[in-house]
Amino acid sequence: MKVYVFKSLPPFLWGYTRDIRAMWALEECGINYETVGLDCGPNGLQDETWFEEVSPFKQVPAIDDNGYLLTESGAILLYIAEKSGKLVPSDLQGRAQVYRWLITSLNNIEPFALPIFFADLQGDSNPSLKALRPWYVEILERFFPTIDAMLKNQSYITGSDFTVADIAFACVLRELRKNEVLKKYPHIEKYRQTCESRPAFTKVLNNYEDRLAITRGSAR
Repeated sequence: MKVYVFKSLPPFLWGYTRDIRAMWALEECGINYETVGLDCGPNGLQDETWFEEVSPFKQVPAIDDNGYLLTESGAILLYIAEKSGKLVPSDLQGRAQVYRWLITSLNNIEPFALPIFFADLQGDSNPSLKALRPWYVEILERFFPTIDAMLKNQSYITGSDFTVADIAFACVLRELRKNEVLKKYPHIEKYRQTCESRPAFTKVLNNYEDRLAITRGSAR
Protein backbone atom coordinates (compact mmCIF):
# COMPACT_ATOMS: atom_id res chain seq x y z
CA MET A 1 0.00 0.00 0.00
CA LYS A 2 1.19 3.51 -0.77
CA VAL A 3 0.40 6.32 1.63
CA TYR A 4 0.87 9.92 0.56
CA VAL A 5 2.45 11.97 3.32
CA PHE A 6 4.36 15.18 3.87
CA LYS A 7 8.13 15.33 3.50
CA SER A 8 8.39 19.05 4.24
CA LEU A 9 6.24 21.34 6.36
CA PRO A 10 6.31 24.80 7.94
CA PRO A 11 7.42 24.37 11.56
CA PHE A 12 4.05 25.39 13.00
CA LEU A 13 2.50 22.25 11.46
CA TRP A 14 5.04 19.76 12.82
CA GLY A 15 3.17 16.97 14.58
CA TYR A 16 -0.31 18.16 13.69
CA THR A 17 -0.82 16.83 10.16
CA ARG A 18 -3.30 14.09 9.41
CA ASP A 19 -0.90 11.75 7.64
CA ILE A 20 0.11 10.69 11.16
CA ARG A 21 -3.34 9.13 11.56
CA ALA A 22 -3.07 6.92 8.50
CA MET A 23 0.45 5.72 9.27
CA TRP A 24 -0.46 5.04 12.90
CA ALA A 25 -3.31 2.77 11.79
CA LEU A 26 -1.11 0.99 9.25
CA GLU A 27 1.51 0.30 11.91
CA GLU A 28 -1.04 -0.90 14.46
CA CYS A 29 -2.62 -3.22 11.88
CA GLY A 30 0.68 -4.59 10.60
CA ILE A 31 0.08 -3.57 6.97
CA ASN A 32 3.19 -3.04 4.89
CA TYR A 33 3.28 0.36 3.24
CA GLU A 34 5.53 2.76 1.44
CA THR A 35 5.38 6.52 1.82
CA VAL A 36 5.20 8.98 -1.05
CA GLY A 37 6.39 12.34 0.25
CA LEU A 38 5.05 15.71 -0.81
CA ASP A 39 6.36 19.19 -0.16
CA CYS A 40 4.02 21.58 1.62
CA GLY A 41 4.90 25.19 0.93
CA PRO A 42 3.37 28.36 2.43
CA ASN A 43 0.26 27.89 0.28
CA GLY A 44 -0.09 24.14 0.74
CA LEU A 45 0.34 21.63 -2.06
CA GLN A 46 -0.18 24.11 -4.88
CA ASP A 47 2.91 22.99 -6.80
CA GLU A 48 1.98 19.31 -6.71
CA THR A 49 -0.41 19.44 -9.69
CA TRP A 50 -0.06 15.72 -10.43
CA PHE A 51 -1.47 14.96 -6.99
CA GLU A 52 -4.97 15.96 -8.08
CA GLU A 53 -5.24 12.58 -9.81
CA VAL A 54 -4.77 10.90 -6.43
CA SER A 55 -6.54 13.39 -4.17
CA PRO A 56 -9.03 15.72 -5.90
CA PHE A 57 -8.70 18.40 -3.23
CA LYS A 58 -4.92 17.88 -2.99
CA GLN A 59 -5.16 16.84 0.65
CA VAL A 60 -2.90 14.55 2.65
CA PRO A 61 -3.25 11.74 3.58
CA ALA A 62 -4.30 9.61 0.66
CA ILE A 63 -3.73 5.92 0.08
CA ASP A 64 -3.29 3.79 -3.01
CA ASP A 65 -4.11 0.16 -2.26
CA ASN A 66 -3.11 -1.63 -5.45
CA GLY A 67 -4.87 0.97 -7.57
CA TYR A 68 -7.74 1.72 -5.19
CA LEU A 69 -7.46 5.39 -4.19
CA LEU A 70 -8.94 6.78 -1.00
CA THR A 71 -8.75 10.15 0.74
CA GLU A 72 -10.04 11.65 4.00
CA SER A 73 -8.33 10.51 7.18
CA GLY A 74 -11.48 9.15 8.81
CA ALA A 75 -12.38 7.05 5.79
CA ILE A 76 -8.81 5.82 5.56
CA LEU A 77 -8.79 4.76 9.22
CA LEU A 78 -11.96 2.74 8.77
CA TYR A 79 -10.72 1.20 5.51
CA ILE A 80 -7.46 0.07 7.11
CA ALA A 81 -9.31 -1.41 10.08
CA GLU A 82 -11.84 -3.25 7.92
CA LYS A 83 -9.15 -4.49 5.53
CA SER A 84 -7.00 -5.90 8.33
CA GLY A 85 -9.76 -6.99 10.68
CA LYS A 86 -7.96 -5.14 13.46
CA LEU A 87 -8.75 -2.07 15.56
CA VAL A 88 -12.47 -2.63 14.97
CA PRO A 89 -14.87 -5.11 16.64
CA SER A 90 -16.29 -8.01 14.67
CA ASP A 91 -19.89 -7.44 15.73
CA LEU A 92 -22.12 -4.80 14.13
CA GLN A 93 -23.00 -2.94 17.31
CA GLY A 94 -19.38 -2.84 18.42
CA ARG A 95 -18.33 -1.45 15.04
CA ALA A 96 -21.12 1.11 15.22
CA GLN A 97 -19.64 2.47 18.45
CA VAL A 98 -16.26 2.83 16.73
CA TYR A 99 -17.93 4.69 13.86
CA ARG A 100 -19.82 6.84 16.35
CA TRP A 101 -16.76 7.98 18.26
CA LEU A 102 -14.63 8.46 15.20
CA ILE A 103 -17.35 10.69 13.73
CA THR A 104 -17.73 12.49 17.06
CA SER A 105 -14.01 13.27 17.05
CA LEU A 106 -14.03 14.64 13.52
CA ASN A 107 -17.47 16.35 13.57
CA ASN A 108 -17.94 17.56 17.14
CA ILE A 109 -14.45 18.02 18.58
CA GLU A 110 -12.05 18.90 15.77
CA PRO A 111 -14.13 21.77 14.28
CA PHE A 112 -13.62 23.61 17.58
CA ALA A 113 -10.18 22.31 18.57
CA LEU A 114 -8.55 23.36 15.32
CA PRO A 115 -9.62 27.04 15.51
CA ILE A 116 -8.19 27.18 19.04
CA PHE A 117 -4.88 25.94 17.66
CA PHE A 118 -4.92 28.60 14.93
CA ALA A 119 -6.06 31.32 17.32
CA ASP A 120 -3.06 30.58 19.54
CA LEU A 121 -0.77 30.43 16.53
CA GLN A 122 -1.90 33.70 14.97
CA GLY A 123 -2.52 35.67 18.14
CA ASP A 124 -2.94 39.40 17.69
CA SER A 125 -2.42 39.12 13.93
CA ASN A 126 -5.94 37.66 13.68
CA PRO A 127 -8.08 39.59 16.18
CA SER A 128 -11.36 38.10 14.90
CA LEU A 129 -10.23 34.54 15.54
CA LYS A 130 -8.68 35.54 18.86
CA ALA A 131 -12.01 37.02 19.94
CA LEU A 132 -13.82 33.81 19.04
CA ARG A 133 -11.39 31.57 20.94
CA PRO A 134 -13.36 31.62 24.25
CA TRP A 135 -16.47 30.55 22.34
CA TYR A 136 -14.65 27.56 20.84
CA VAL A 137 -13.43 26.57 24.30
CA GLU A 138 -16.97 26.91 25.64
CA ILE A 139 -18.30 24.60 22.92
CA LEU A 140 -15.74 21.94 23.83
CA GLU A 141 -16.92 22.19 27.43
CA ARG A 142 -20.20 20.66 26.26
CA PHE A 143 -18.36 17.47 25.32
CA PHE A 144 -15.25 17.11 27.43
CA PRO A 145 -16.77 16.70 30.93
CA THR A 146 -18.82 13.71 29.76
CA ILE A 147 -15.86 12.17 27.96
CA ASP A 148 -13.58 12.81 30.93
CA ALA A 149 -16.00 11.01 33.22
CA MET A 150 -16.15 8.07 30.78
CA LEU A 151 -12.39 7.77 30.61
CA LYS A 152 -12.16 7.65 34.40
CA ASN A 153 -13.66 4.17 34.21
CA GLN A 154 -12.43 2.79 30.89
CA SER A 155 -9.12 2.68 29.09
CA TYR A 156 -10.23 3.76 25.63
CA ILE A 157 -13.01 5.72 24.03
CA THR A 158 -15.23 2.72 23.24
CA GLY A 159 -14.25 0.61 26.24
CA SER A 160 -11.34 -1.69 27.02
CA ASP A 161 -9.94 -2.10 23.50
CA PHE A 162 -7.87 0.32 21.43
CA THR A 163 -9.54 1.03 18.06
CA VAL A 164 -9.27 3.39 15.12
CA ALA A 165 -11.67 5.66 17.00
CA ASP A 166 -8.85 6.18 19.51
CA ILE A 167 -6.43 7.10 16.73
CA ALA A 168 -8.87 9.72 15.49
CA PHE A 169 -9.65 11.11 18.96
CA ALA A 170 -6.05 11.11 20.20
CA CYS A 171 -4.87 12.92 17.08
CA VAL A 172 -7.59 15.54 17.45
CA LEU A 173 -6.60 16.00 21.09
CA ARG A 174 -3.03 16.62 19.94
CA GLU A 175 -4.29 19.89 18.45
CA LEU A 176 -4.84 21.05 22.05
CA ARG A 177 -1.79 19.53 23.66
CA LYS A 178 0.19 22.77 24.00
CA ASN A 179 -2.48 24.98 25.54
CA GLU A 180 -4.52 25.02 28.74
CA VAL A 181 -7.74 23.45 27.45
CA LEU A 182 -7.06 19.85 28.46
CA LYS A 183 -5.73 20.74 31.92
CA LYS A 184 -9.29 20.73 33.29
CA TYR A 185 -9.76 17.15 32.12
CA PRO A 186 -7.16 14.88 33.75
CA HIS A 187 -8.63 11.63 32.46
CA ILE A 188 -8.69 12.89 28.88
CA GLU A 189 -5.11 14.09 29.16
CA LYS A 190 -3.99 10.79 30.70
CA TYR A 191 -5.80 8.97 27.88
CA ARG A 192 -4.01 11.05 25.24
CA GLN A 193 -0.65 10.28 26.77
CA THR A 194 -1.50 6.58 27.03
CA CYS A 195 -2.42 6.45 23.35
CA GLU A 196 0.76 8.28 22.38
CA SER A 197 2.88 5.86 24.43
CA ARG A 198 1.96 2.98 22.14
CA PRO A 199 4.96 1.60 20.21
CA ALA A 200 3.24 2.09 16.85
CA PHE A 201 2.73 5.79 17.50
CA THR A 202 6.31 6.25 18.68
CA LYS A 203 7.60 4.56 15.52
CA VAL A 204 5.38 6.68 13.28
CA LEU A 205 6.37 9.95 14.93
CA ASN A 206 10.07 9.08 14.82
CA ASN A 207 9.81 8.27 11.11
CA TYR A 208 7.78 11.44 10.59
CA GLU A 209 10.51 13.58 12.15
CA ASP A 210 13.20 11.78 10.15
CA ARG A 211 11.30 12.32 6.90
CA LEU A 212 10.94 16.03 7.67
CA ALA A 213 14.61 16.15 8.72
CA ILE A 214 13.79 17.79 12.03
CA THR A 215 15.22 17.24 15.50
CA ARG A 216 13.86 14.28 17.44
CA GLY A 217 11.03 15.47 19.65
CA SER A 218 10.12 18.48 17.50
CA ALA A 219 6.74 16.99 16.58
CA ARG A 220 5.83 15.85 20.08
